[in-house]
Amino acid sequence: MKAIRIIMMFFVFTLISVQGSFAQEGKTAAKEVHKTTKEKTPLKVKESLKDYSNYKISNEVTYVRKKDINVYKFKVEKGTWSHYLLINESGKIIGIETGEH
Repeated sequence: MKAIRIIMMFFVFTLISVQGSFAQEGKTAAKEVHKTTKEKTPLKVKESLKDYSNYKISNEVTYVRKKDINVYKFKVEKGTWSHYLLINESGKIIGIETGEH
């Protein structure tokens, strides 16, 4: 009776371990990041940067395609403080990343 209990516990432990390892597969969706410059971004995106005229805006820009819309990521700095602006191609600022995740 004791041997059956040990075999059952081993079987349950193995089943739970295998199930947990399969649950983690396929969750990562790789996003393709493209590089461009500030001059090559759409006009509406450049116009939304006018609010940050007293900031130093990096010329190197990256963008990611999300749901058929490009989202541009600009690095802006003022003194020792810096963050990233996320702007969609229609010129709307959709987020700010501070790097404190």
